[in-house]
Amino acid sequence: MSPREFSATIEAFEGGGTVSMLPWVDANLGEVKAMLASQGAVLLRNFADSAGDDLAETVLGRIGNELLDDAYWSTPRKGVKGKTFTATEMASNRTIALHSEMAYMPAWPRLVAFHALIVAETGGETTVCDLDAASALMGDVAAKFAAQDIIYQRSFHKGIDIPWQTAFRTEDRADVDEVAARNGMTVRWLDNGVLQTEHRAQGTVADEAGRPLWFNQAHVFHASSLGPARAQLEKLVGADKLPRNAIFADRTPIADADMAKVQDAFNTTTCAMAWQPGDVLVLDNMRFAHGRAPFTGARKLHVAMADAQTVRTRTPLFG
Repeated sequence: MSPREFSATIEAFEGGGTVSMLPWVDANLGEVKAMLASQGAVLLRNFADSAGDDLAETVLGRIGNELLDDAYWSTPRKGVKGKTFTATEMASNRTIALHSEMAYMPAWPRLVAFHALIVAETGGETTVCDLDAASALMGDVAAKFAAQDIIYQRSFHKGIDIPWQTAFRTEDRADVDEVAARNGMTVRWLDNGVLQTEHRAQGTVADEAGRPLWFNQAHVFHASSLGPARAQLEKLVGADKLPRNAIFADRTPIADADMAKVQDAFNTTTCAMAWQPGDVLVLDNMRFAHGRAPFTGARKLHVAMADAQTVRTRTPLFG
């Protein structure tokens, strides 16, 4: 069954093709923020003057507070200008798993904005998942991850996954040490030049009623996400030096079966956002996870993030 169209599940603001987006947002900021707070998403569609490279950043700057700079990347992307980045630049034939932005870190953006500059010929939808609905389907798995934190492990091998220079956006090992110290990471340089990192972050956050919500990227980092390549990589580099893995904070392994339950819950609750040129979508990162469907043709989305949060409770937006 194809996922529901996400734009049909939320109320969108339509510009009619003639209204300029930024003046309209300025004039209607209270309404925009109220809708974002109530439904966790705002879609701005069919506005004039919606082609600027930094439009996502500019819109988010109106809505949010401090814009963020992602200093430690999990996937390949590029800086565009200011605090605008490309969306993850993974091969077009691959699916990007549903995830909460930077939920692999102990600080994350509360708001994420996407701007569609070029829409794919086919596919390329941004998949969107309601974290409340998905977490409710995970049964005891969410409770397990509420009980303790997660340790994320990475080994940066040449030619496998992204290089450390991309992840840390530097060629200088001293910069790696600085980012690591700032984010509570441990780093180890092996004799063969491989960088190994570990850091700890939350497994869940609490919703307004205190229920645990899935808020991590264990399912993205876990060895089971490698699929058929897992056995080959374990043979090539060793099970303790996989490009990515996730374990519990007490250093016990996370079960493959639990990761399968998480994926099933996501699959059951996923919608698909079919883009139109010029669209700007703002998401509450603690309400919705996002991903990407495979696509053909050219596709260009820019992303901006705002409002860093470290509190492990989903507090009301703009409260």
